[in-house]
Amino acid sequence: MKQIQCPGCQKKYSIPEEKLPKNKTLDLPCPACKTLIRIEAEDSEGKGASTPVSPSGGDELMQKIVKASKALPPMPQIIAKATQVLSSDKASFKEVGDVLETDQAMATRVLKLANSAYYGRTVPVSSVQQASALLGFQTLLELITVVSTSKMMGRRLEGYVIEAEAVWRHSLLVATGSKLIAQKTHPELVNDAFNAGLIHDSGMLILDDYVKKDRPAYNGFLENGQTIQAAERALFGFDHAEIAAEFFKRWNLPETQLHAIRYHHDPAGSGGDILSYILHLADDMANRENTERNFVFDRKALDVIGVTEEATELMAEEVREAVSHIMASFS
Repeated sequence: MKQIQCPGCQKKYSIPEEKLPKNKTLDLPCPACKTLIRIEAEDSEGKGASTPVSPSGGDELMQKIVKASKALPPMPQIIAKATQVLSSDKASFKEVGDVLETDQAMATRVLKLANSAYYGRTVPVSSVQQASALLGFQTLLELITVVSTSKMMGRRLEGYVIEAEAVWRHSLLVATGSKLIAQKTHPELVNDAFNAGLIHDSGMLILDDYVKKDRPAYNGFLENGQTIQAAERALFGFDHAEIAAEFFKRWNLPETQLHAIRYHHDPAGSGGDILSYILHLADDMANRENTERNFVFDRKALDVIGVTEEATELMAEEVREAVSHIMASFS
């Protein structure tokens, strides 16, 4: 029996020698994660090896990319300020207004979004203080976060070949979907769910230039039916979820959000973390309108979260409508 190991998920397999062609290198997809495993042709001594199709850099490469990356900025200052103010039990509407008034362009866009069909009230919001009173501090922070990250998450990914509008829409779909799932099942996670959902795929922005440089190999993995993250692991030794979680340590995000971002494609590996399963389900709901992403859904998420397939269909429809309203306010 020949022992081989997947470079993507690290699972080991045994293959009968008689089933392997002689003097021929063979690429086999891993049954678990679909990463291609290259089984080298035997040398003159009858020895061979299993290797990734492309060398993996692993943790060392990830740290190097995070350190050098200019794809994502430091945490927007206004988010940091607003979070600090709103985390205080003594926060007032005036204090929130003072934070936003340091950036009039930001205040204008926040108010426009507050008056959109999704967030809007019967009484139009005309000031930040009024928005705080009518919507509440946490919803106002949500608005600030959406506006602050819209430019960051609304960029075309040249390497992955995904248009800017699709990147931004997917981010909003997962953020809004995560929030809705949490509201219905685990209300205590609503704020973490929205924030983590909004930036869950930020690692793709970080890796985009590297994917672009190795696009033929990347395309080859996808053409063989592999997922985006499996292709990333084969190329780099890690995927966009892992590098995003590592990068956002710089933003001092709560560990709950970092953990969910890290495991949103692999919630089974999260140690039973509910937020990881929520992001995973929201990602699946978002990808129902885009089958090109080759998303692999862990159906265990339905039982862990406590929802039915029928309920997710209704939520997905509600989320799509909400995101259309949000995006309309940015046009």
